[in-house]
Amino acid sequence: MKKILSTALHLLIAFPLIVCAEWTKINEGKIFYTYTDVRSLNAQPEGIYAWALYDFIDQQPEGYRSAKVLFQIDCKENRYKMLSVNTFAGSMGEGESGMPKRSDRWDDAAPNSLGFHVVKYICVQ
Repeated sequence: MKKILSTALHLLIAFPLIVCAEWTKINEGKIFYTYTDVRSLNAQPEGIYAWALYDFIDQQPEGYRSAKVLFQIDCKENRYKMLSVNTFAGSMGEGESGMPKRSDRWDDAAPNSLGFHVVKYICVQ
């Protein structure tokens, strides 16, 4: 319960409104472009929290065109959690949104992982 409250507190207080995000492109891939909002960076003892946006070149089979992700990043261990993932029908986080998803699992920031470019960019800031 404390963990849930702690995460909720971080989401409500520690981050600027994501609708006012200033997205900086950090990678151009073949399938999607990756952006992050440097203003959203929030260093805490348990890791760095940051928002990222994935803008897909083509609409995905599931119907979304972009996704906003709240990351918890552990630079020492080169890993990340995707605390919140929300898909959108339009480009750059616009349009109708899907049901947010969440993961408490740590993933390695390996070169082909979804969080690789975000972790690489954030950990050198």
